Amino acid sequence: MMMFIKGIMMGLVFGVPIGAVGALTIRRTITYGARAGFISGIGCSAADLCYSSISIFGVTLISDFILQYQNFISLIGGAFVVIMGISFMIKKQIVAHETSAGVKLLSFFTSSFMIAITNPSTILTFMMAFTIFNVRQISSAGEGMAITFGILTGTCIWWTTISIIIGRLRRRFTDTKLLAVNYILGILVLLFGLAILIKSFYLF
Repeated sequence: MMMFIKGIMMGLVFGVPIGAVGALTIRRTITYGARAGFISGIGCSAADLCYSSISIFGVTLISDFILQYQNFISLIGGAFVVIMGISFMIKKQIVAHETSAGVKLLSFFTSSFMIAITNPSTILTFMMAFTIFNVRQISSAGEGMAITFGILTGTCIWWTTISIIIGRLRRRFTDTKLLAVNYILGILVLLFGLAILIKSFYLF
């Protein structure tokens, strides 16, 4: 139980919804509703789950590959984020009805997952989190599963909170306000993407 609680705390502290996925989630919540925003956030949580599992269970071959090619992976992710930021700014968007279409929700999940999974520094972040929260040794698979799903729970709390709050406010957005939001979030996402690219080129 203690490992699960520690996992939740790590998810809350290190899963703060900032960056490209956070901006993407806010935009999709405003445009398509709370369900779309939550699914977008879960895509990021799924990527966090993958990286935390690698860190916890010590999948050396995978972690070594990710760390060896982290700059190349980041280049791909940065380019994807830049393209998404530009699309935010040039696409005219209106506040739509709450969507439950499986294909669209799947695309929301996939795009968020791709942005998050192409950020290899996440695995280093979780390694640091384990040190801060004094998780130095996992004695059993059960403990590993408990802390892993605790992290997933912690990050999901963030996405649930954001999607509910923004979802309640979405109907206040007129087309003019939404256009402004698109530009602002687009610029933020574009800057995040450019920062990733610059960092990757610098370290390549």
